[in-house]
Parts: sequence; structure tokens; C-alpha cells
Amino acid sequence: MKQIRLDFADYVIAEIAVVDVQGTIVHCNRKWDSTADAGGLLRRERSGNYIAECEAAIQRGCDVSGILAGLRGVLQGDIPSFIATYTCPFDGLHHWFQVLISVVEIEGVRHALLMHVDVSAMQRDALTGLPNRAMFDAQLQLALSQAKTSGAHTGIIIIDMNNLKFLNDKHGHHTGDEALKAVASELKNKAGQGYVATRIGGDEFGVVLPVGCDAFFAHRIRAHFEAGITCTIGPAHQPIYVSASVGLAFYPDQGTNAGELFRTADQSMYDHKRGASVA
Repeated sequence: MKQIRLDFADYVIAEIAVVDVQGTIVHCNRKWDSTADAGGLLRRERSGNYIAECEAAIQRGCDVSGILAGLRGVLQGDIPSFIATYTCPFDGLHHWFQVLISVVEIEGVRHALLMHVDVSAMQRDALTGLPNRAMFDAQLQLALSQAKTSGAHTGIIIIDMNNLKFLNDKHGHHTGDEALKAVASELKNKAGQGYVATRIGGDEFGVVLPVGCDAFFAHRIRAHFEAGITCTIGPAHQPIYVSASVGLAFYPDQGTNAGELFRTADQSMYDHKRGASVA
């Protein structure tokens, strides 16, 4: 069979591959290869079969059963194309992917053209640029699953900004927004690799700790934000002091599931907000 040429696809940031009716990968672009090298996809050179990979991914916890059904529908001629969004852990982080599947004929034989795009950036808070609550929840579930398998620790940090209503009332909502962005920027700078810092909503931020995390990091974050930071914001560019109350919860000692950890961290945060050092 003559190999289809997809040289132009080497310049596309999406992972692109062509599979035959058995699911064998007969062509893929450079992005597909680079992702395969990182362990996220099968390569044609490794006798990759996309259907087999989907079946294996389902066993790993990836929600791709609908993708598999859509691919089979395209290959069998039941539907002309298929598009869906799915979630899957990759490289230690939770990701959202979109897959587009369409028909391509090679010398009269039906194949499927697949394009995977990482759309995790859509799970971001518009104001601060941090990942949003959906990403926090998904990453926490991934961390808990990995921690339970390995017997290691993980946990969360909840950060509640103090006096945001006062800032809004005194200086206006634009200044309050700038203060939120300043806290987000500080949190992003302080969080190291593997620590997923998010804006949960309103004046509340959350950090999912990596599996095998250093508990001292969480306590340093608490001390840093409760001591407060000074940011130059507002129309007059005046320095404004911003502080936060911080709650901590660690798996498995203070919770064995997401709900327990969140309630423990939330209570810890409110205890600190009231001035009680009990966490």
C-alpha cells in the first residue's frame, strides 16, 4: 500500500495519525512521535495499534470508551466523522484532550485520520490565568489514585484571601481584581514543579500537592501568605497589604478521599482565620 504523505502535519502542534481498519497506526506526525516518546501514545515503529491502546487506556482509568466507539463507527462507515473531549492523566498531570476523527481513503481503502489536541488550557480561570476548580478536582483525584497505589502521601492547601470585600468597597472591584491577580502570581511563583496551584473560585485558591510531597512546603506556604504580601496596585499604584488564611490537609492522615481532605483543609483554614492555631 502506498504510504500517505502528511509532511505538512509535522508543523501542526496537534498529534495526528492515520489508522487502518484494524486500528494499526500506518502514519503519524512529529508531534505524535514526540508525545509517544514521552509515554503518552503508541508509535507506528513500535507496531502500535490505536484500538489496543484505547483498550489499555481504559484499564488505566482514561475515559476513552466513547472515543473507541467513535473510531470504530468511522472505520466501519457508520458515521463520517467523530469529535469528543476526554480526560486522561499524562506525565503526572491531569489533562483534557479533544480528538477529531474523520475518514480518509488510501487507494480506495477506508482509513481514519485522528487528531488529538491538548485543551487543558480551557480549564483556566480567566482573571488570574491559574487552572480552575475543575482542574483542581481532577488533579486531586489523580494524586489520590497515585498515592493509594504507591502508599505515599499527598494533600492540599486551601488559601482564602483576607478582606477582599473591604478592598472592593474601599478601592473598587478593579483593585480587588488586581489583588487577586497578585496573590495568584505569588502563589504560582512559590509553587514548585508538580505543585498544581489553582483558583477554586472567588477569593479562594487551592494547591494539589504532588505524590510523596514535602509537608514542610505546605507549612512554608501557610507562613508566607499569613504573614502577608505587599503589592502595588490600583489607579494610584499605591502599595496595598494583602494576607490570606491557609488550611492544610494531608492524605492519608487527615482524609482518605477528596471530600474529607477538602473539609479538613477548609476547617483548618477557618480556624486560622479566627486566629486559632490548631492545624
